[in-house]
Amino acid sequence: MGKNYIPIIDFESCSLTKDECSHEDLGRIGKQLVEEFSNVGFVYLKNYGFTDAYIDKLHEVTGRFFTSPIEDKMRYERKGASAFGYIEMEKENSTMNSKFPCDYKEAFNINGESLARDNSEWPDDIAPGFSEGILDFMTRSQKLSLRILHALAIGMGLKDENFFYKCHSKMHTKDSYTSAKTMYYPPIVHELKPGQLRHGEHADITTISLVFQDKVGGLQVKGLNGCYVDAKPIKDTVLVNVGDILQHWTNGRLKSTVHRVVAEAHEKQGRSTRRSLAYFSLPNNDGLFNKPLVYKDESLNNEDDLSIKPILLEKWLFEKMKQFWDVTEIE
Repeated sequence: MGKNYIPIIDFESCSLTKDECSHEDLGRIGKQLVEEFSNVGFVYLKNYGFTDAYIDKLHEVTGRFFTSPIEDKMRYERKGASAFGYIEMEKENSTMNSKFPCDYKEAFNINGESLARDNSEWPDDIAPGFSEGILDFMTRSQKLSLRILHALAIGMGLKDENFFYKCHSKMHTKDSYTSAKTMYYPPIVHELKPGQLRHGEHADITTISLVFQDKVGGLQVKGLNGCYVDAKPIKDTVLVNVGDILQHWTNGRLKSTVHRVVAEAHEKQGRSTRRSLAYFSLPNNDGLFNKPLVYKDESLNNEDDLSIKPILLEKWLFEKMKQFWDVTEIE
């Protein structure tokens, strides 16, 4: 990390409270995002269109699910290769490395296709309002993500300023792995296993990700010097980070940064319940992982990938998810 802090960008001129925003404002904010993502890979956005009250309400609704008896929650367990459902305590290894213990957390994963199908089994019987709240959250988060990506396209000087719109046109369908995740970190009542974290260190396999924290800390971002910086909760902000796909597309210019969630049992935050919501933007499955971006400034264009055999994003993501979920196929 070129800086020892995570910068804050004021997104007001492009906020979701505005139906439209000017090309000038998108470009100005896009240049700020490019600059910071080139150094840190993470930024806080303020005045972006959500409020803490909205996120707190979602935490309250999803919290009803996580505090239900385990036998009720297991009725909604993520099965096989499905990207939809409950992931019980210490069943997910975010490090993608079996040498490390699984995360000290529970989660419920919601694939984007859930918005386009009727057969998802939502836990509304034990958590009234769960599906309504999450679906609204995903719709808003999709709009915010696309606006951020549009600003980035202009700020980066892409020849086609609608490139990110086009390659994310199938979000919330079976043809994109875009998803949301609600996470629940219970109080740590005993010493963790050696090497165990609330959320193991990892980088996101996304274009960009949105992270909505509650007021309990613990999220940390790894700098280029190998040291971690606290990503402390800041009122009425959302954390936005670059994922591996965008890092590859920009030839490493924008950084996909390793992060984790830590806490010790004796610390105040370790004795507290922590909650977070995340939204993971991913391109259309039929797009190419190794297709170079095309810039207005031709000197920035990278033709190296053109001689390499094309890699479908779906295939690349499948290989990544096999490490994460140990699956043989993905629904």
